[in-house]
Amino acid sequence: MSLIKCRRCGEMFSDSYKTCPFCEEDDAYYSGRVKKRRSRREDTSRRRAPSILGPVMVLVLALLVLLVVWLVFGDQIKDAIGGEKPSVEDVTPAPDPNTPGPAEPKNVITLNRAVLALTVGDRETLKVNEETEGTCAWSSSDPTVATVSDSGEVTAVAAGNAVITAKVGDAEAACSLTVKAAENGTEPTDTTKPTDTTKPTDTTKPTDTNKPTDTTKPTDTNKPTDTQKVDVSKLVITATSEGGYVGELAATSETGVFEMSAKKGEVWKLGIKGTTAAVTWSIDGDSSGVCTLDGDKLTVTGTTSGRYATVVGSVGGGTVKAIIRIR
Repeated sequence: MSLIKCRRCGEMFSDSYKTCPFCEEDDAYYSGRVKKRRSRREDTSRRRAPSILGPVMVLVLALLVLLVVWLVFGDQIKDAIGGEKPSVEDVTPAPDPNTPGPAEPKNVITLNRAVLALTVGDRETLKVNEETEGTCAWSSSDPTVATVSDSGEVTAVAAGNAVITAKVGDAEAACSLTVKAAENGTEPTDTTKPTDTTKPTDTTKPTDTNKPTDTTKPTDTNKPTDTQKVDVSKLVITATSEGGYVGELAATSETGVFEMSAKKGEVWKLGIKGTTAAVTWSIDGDSSGVCTLDGDKLTVTGTTSGRYATVVGSVGGGTVKAIIRIR
């Protein structure tokens, strides 16, 4: 099957048709028999215009892909394109030894007095700060008013004003000086200061007198030896009444403690038989309601039968005890 172009309408149609079907439609349309069918050209002209959304989306997608690639492989791409950068040589010129260096800072000097007032004939010494290095040159703006020596001593010559200047190298410091006339109206000449009188030499200090030698300290007198120790087991406590009765207290065989029974109002003088050593008497514990003890004098004060107190006699480094019981 092949296509034939109609000489009338210019449309292409199949050779299976005897006549052009498009021309037949036109004839039928214009004759009012059928509705005219649109030709291919009319259909093509009536189609919508192509959308640009597709190409734009493709372009945006391509840009995104390129951006991602650059972020990931950007450094490698730059190195591949640019290659190694040539090293930059340090072209800093070497310092010229003939070029003078920075100027050294000047000395800064100060004076101990910035303003000074003197009377004709007076003298005052000015000083510069201790940190100053170099020789100091002194000068006076008006030598007829005041002069200054090489050591900085200012001498007031006549009433007036002057400026004393100290210069060390390029540094200077000045002191403003005012000289007043003497009170009597005359300007006395500088009197020569009297020299210091010779100080009398120290008088010869008398030598220390011979200190008397320490007197021979007397040797310690023989301290009395401790009282002779006594075997208390062989001692016996005695009690002497006011009437002169002397009784010996009996001691228990188990404890060796002596016992004595007495009643209220009795007074007994205690003693120890079997030694001549001194005896000291005391009461062991609470003796209230039983007896009192004054030295070796025992006074019975209790009335309650059976109550007792313990009397202790200390002798020769040992002790003996007696129980005083109320009867």
